[in-house]
Amino acid sequence: MARRLMCMTTLLLCLLAAVLASAQLPPPKKDALSPAQSGQAAGCSIAEASSCAQAAAKILPIVMGPSPMEENLRRLTDEIGGRVTGTPEMARAVAWGVAAFRAAGVDVHTENYKLPLTWVEGKTEVRMELPWTYTGDRLQTRTLRAVSEAWGPATPEPMVRGQAVDVGSGAEEEFDRAAERIKGAILLVHTEIGSTWTDLFNEYLRPPGIIDRAVKGGAKAILWMGARERLLLYRHTNSLKGEIDKIPQAIVAREDGMYLARTVAAYPGRVEVTVHLPNKIGGPIEQENVVGEIRGYEKPDEVVLLGAHLDSWELGTGALDNGCNAALVIEAARAIKATGQLPRRTIRFVLFSGEEQGTIGSFEYVKSHRSELDKIRAMITYDSGIGRVTGYSLGGRRDIEAGVREVLKPLESWGANNHTYDASFGTDNFDFMLEGVPTLVANQEEANYLPNYHAASDTLDKVDIRELKLHTVLAALTAWGIADRVEPLGKRLSRGELDVLVKETGLDQQLKLLGYWDVWQSGQRGRKP
Repeated sequence: MARRLMCMTTLLLCLLAAVLASAQLPPPKKDALSPAQSGQAAGCSIAEASSCAQAAAKILPIVMGPSPMEENLRRLTDEIGGRVTGTPEMARAVAWGVAAFRAAGVDVHTENYKLPLTWVEGKTEVRMELPWTYTGDRLQTRTLRAVSEAWGPATPEPMVRGQAVDVGSGAEEEFDRAAERIKGAILLVHTEIGSTWTDLFNEYLRPPGIIDRAVKGGAKAILWMGARERLLLYRHTNSLKGEIDKIPQAIVAREDGMYLARTVAAYPGRVEVTVHLPNKIGGPIEQENVVGEIRGYEKPDEVVLLGAHLDSWELGTGALDNGCNAALVIEAARAIKATGQLPRRTIRFVLFSGEEQGTIGSFEYVKSHRSELDKIRAMITYDSGIGRVTGYSLGGRRDIEAGVREVLKPLESWGANNHTYDASFGTDNFDFMLEGVPTLVANQEEANYLPNYHAASDTLDKVDIRELKLHTVLAALTAWGIADRVEPLGKRLSRGELDVLVKETGLDQQLKLLGYWDVWQSGQRGRKP
């Protein structure tokens, strides 16, 4: 049952009823904070209610009412646009974050770190020579719609040319069948249309092995068939360790990639492809994370983090990934500040940069705050667009579930108190999790996130502002509730306990596939052995 509040005055009851009616989830779900619908009076008074219930009653009307969040998000996406870490647009986004926190009355500062290099796409060109001719025809070519893989190397000379070889899904046996044709070739790798979180997960886990096989075989470049339909181009990266990838790569629009595959099948050994990737790669550069803070009144040295990444790829304007959640973090801070209540512990609101290049900004944050990690009580992350929140992924930590469920009881009927125990790479909780800090990553329905993921179509019109406000209430209550608990949500795990967690959750296999295993084993990344 949802926890219900009895308002102390008729005026407050009317105000809450009006606000909650607008925030109520679609039928048949009931409003979590409305008066009891059974005809009986609510079961507790304000004086007896938990601090979470009181906080929820204050936060919800602040967020669901008029707020600067939508205009903040419009400025970030429409005016600044795509924000690749290391670019002038990223610097403008940092200034945007600082100004928005200040306007919310929240103390804010930036923290510098060094990005190891910068990357900017040049004018990508992929052309195939048509293997058929008619009487009097000269050799003809067709340009394929394509973009460079992010953080991929430039092509030498300044382009590469070779026979197009279709290696299917890129499995080891498919490479074996094409072994004699790999050296000096341009490889075409097929993909499935991305429609589920598992599909997206595999977009990151499959390529490392394929790239290794291509490099060992002496291929000149890889063309990845796009995983989106309708000629939609998007940016992807197969280098997640802050370094330039091993071989030139491009993502080809799906329909063009299928055309190339059909042509190669019809004219085996007769299709030549030219790839030109004049990517610009620069040296190290200073970058910033933006940090807002509301200090706790009793244990200010203990910290709960609420974070989202501020950077994005640049074909679209980074609205779903991850501008909406950057705006959420600022709005959650504004709402908590506006309640006039201080939590026991400090809440920090962090906008990370460098996430798209391999969670670099959050890794640097962890390294610079390593002496504080024993007192970071939780790290909460939002990074999946606007799909309905169903709960949190708890990073393998069953020990923290009861505390999280207690914090979210005031919003029980929202259906967002159903948690999972998976542990994975992919967003800014990663290095906190490897350090043993309790982490919570919002589990969200796919909604419109995957069709627009890193794509030219990731623009402000894709954001459902009402849903974003509901997420903001959940995020703010989660941060508040964990910060105000009498007891910490959970302990920091030892290295021995982490070794068990990594194995039990299958995170060890992910670390091996992505090339993180050696740095984990040595303690260069994560809690030291």
